[in-house]
Order: sequence, then structure tokens, then C-alpha cells
Amino acid sequence: MISKMFRIALTIVLASFALSSAAWATCSNSSLVATYGFLGGGTDADGKPSTSVVQFTVDQAMGTLKGTQTLSSNGVITSESITGTYKIASNCTGTGTLTVGGGSPHPFSFVVTNDGNGIREVDGKEGTTHAGIGVAQGSPTCTNAGVKGSFGLEATGVFVTGAPFTGPLALIGELALSVNAAGDGVISGNVAGSENGTILTFTEELVTGSYSVNKDCTGTFSITPEGKSALNFSFVIVNGGSEMLAILTDADTVVSGTLQR
Repeated sequence: MISKMFRIALTIVLASFALSSAAWATCSNSSLVATYGFLGGGTDADGKPSTSVVQFTVDQAMGTLKGTQTLSSNGVITSESITGTYKIASNCTGTGTLTVGGGSPHPFSFVVTNDGNGIREVDGKEGTTHAGIGVAQGSPTCTNAGVKGSFGLEATGVFVTGAPFTGPLALIGELALSVNAAGDGVISGNVAGSENGTILTFTEELVTGSYSVNKDCTGTFSITPEGKSALNFSFVIVNGGSEMLAILTDADTVVSGTLQR
């Protein structure tokens, strides 16, 4: 009886695996869906820390993409256009070429996840170490009122020479986004974290700030911890409005992270 039950169970497992494998092996260029946000990080060609936030749109029929990138390379902030090509194999792996600004095309590799709603990517540019995740934009309401609510903040990176301190930074927080009578975005909340090993607690780090959402689902926000300078971010709205991918745009910082409902 045990042997028979084992054989039945094994048959079910193998059948399920076969169905899963068959479902997995159905990807093509059309698996990518419209517009994505992307958050990545690593090192640049000089071995210096870098991070970026990208918004891009794909053309399934042509196998092309285009968008904009905000990049911090060792604390130097730039914003540039990107264009590229991509090709997805039936096993949901993909390759492509990417051109940033006026540079030369370079290769990248990626994996499609979550029925096309996610991407895991690694850059193939010689001398760099850069990887990240992409999340489909979905259908958010891209206005100040459309994203109001409570978000959890997570951000990590480093401050380099020229910043208020030098060394790694890690932040978490709870931010309440609301809209005033004039329609302006207002932020209140608390953050905690570590500045080069100096621990910050929620009670010590009350924050106030503001935010602004653009029609194309990009935006900016600024938070000011009590008694400190403002931290200014750019973001891309993804996941139907329940998440934002963000990068700190203050000079001499290499910090990025997410806000999630």
C-alpha cells in the first residue's frame, strides 16, 4: 500500500512539474507588458558605487525599448535617455543591447518573472558590476491624490566625499502622503536607520516633506529629518500605484530604495 501510494504521489508531482515547466516555457517578446520601472545598483567602470532608477516602455512587435534613466555614479547625478533592443527565449531568459545617452550600445541579460510583471537584469557592460529588478507599472492613478496613503520606506547606499558624512547609509521609515487644500502633496512620518554605524531611532527622526507626481507616473519627493538637511528623491510609480522605485538625487550620494504600501 505504501509503495502504491508513493507511486501515485510521485506521478502527481512529476505531472505537476511537467505542467509547470510547460507553463514556464511559453515566453516571447510579447511577454513584456508596456511600461516598467527599474531599480539597479553596483559599481561603475572605475569600481565606484553606482545606482539608477529607470522608466522604460517596450514595443513588443519591434523588440525595442526606450525611456529615461536617473543615475548616481559615485555621487554624480545625471539623467539621460535610454534606447535598446531585446529578445526573449521560450524559457523566459532574454538578452538585449542598451544605449544610454550618446554612448555605445552594450549587452545585458535578464529573466522574465511573474507572468511578465517582473524582470531580473544584469548589465553586460565591460568593467561594470550592475544588476537590478524591474516592475511593471500597471494602471496607477498618477496624481498627487492618486498615491496618497501610508508607505513604508527602505533605502540603502553610501555617502561619498562632499556629503554631510562619508560611509554607508541605511534607512527605513513610515511616510504618510496626503494632499492639502491646494492639491499639493504633503509628507509626514518617521525614519530610522544607520549613518556610517551611527544608529538613528524613530523617535529621534521625525520627518516632514512634500511630493509631486507627474502625469507620466514619475515624480519627486523631499523629506527633512528634524534638525537635518532635506533628502531629495526622484521616483517611478509601479505595481498599480502600490510601490515606488526611488533614487536620492542629492550630490555626493549613491542611495536608492523603495516605497511600498
